[in-house]
Amino acid sequence: MNGRDVNDLQTLLPLATGMLLSPLPVVAVVAILLTPRGRASAPVYTAAFTLVSVLVVALGAAGAARASSAGGGEARIVSLILAAVLTVGFAVLAVVSWRSRPRHGEPAVAPSWLAAIDAVTPRSAVGLGLLMAVTNTKNIPLELKAGAVIGEAHLAWPMAAVLCLAVALAGSLLLIAPAIVSLTGSARVHDALQGLKSQLISHNAAMMTVLFAILAANEAAGLLHRLLA
Repeated sequence: MNGRDVNDLQTLLPLATGMLLSPLPVVAVVAILLTPRGRASAPVYTAAFTLVSVLVVALGAAGAARASSAGGGEARIVSLILAAVLTVGFAVLAVVSWRSRPRHGEPAVAPSWLAAIDAVTPRSAVGLGLLMAVTNTKNIPLELKAGAVIGEAHLAWPMAAVLCLAVALAGSLLLIAPAIVSLTGSARVHDALQGLKSQLISHNAAMMTVLFAILAANEAAGLLHRLLA
């Protein structure tokens, strides 16, 4: 592993941060915690969500490692194409999020799937966690990009596996933390979770617009740097 590979690995932190800031998956885990069986269902939901993240990061790492071993030119082209697709994709998602925001003082509309969470069980929480993870339009590309960064670093497979797991766990911290805090059973914690759920629903569009815009700018800067390198 050379100095450039080490520098590239530093980009894992902003990628994990981007994965971390996902309002709707957090809304889901908070809503689960507020149900009668929430303390049993929330860890299962979080584990399923995190498992998908680990697998997608590992898939990106394996694909990038295979491409880079086939030839430096091919790996560079794949990396440039991925950066360009992410730049355009995040920019489009920023516009879509902004256009979907509540207007003229209208209240934000809660996702329809929240109504079914009151009856959630540990078994159905697995399905919800998997669904939230595989349909996350922001995290999937970030996970693939993080995996590509790891794969291009040419690490020994145990270290690469540890990094894949670390990135996935870091990206799921906002799901893990409420599940741990809720174990106290405190009424104050319950009220705080209820307030958090309402705030995340109300400001979801604005938060996602800002986040998508930042991600698009970050990918554009990275693409420009690679083209000029």
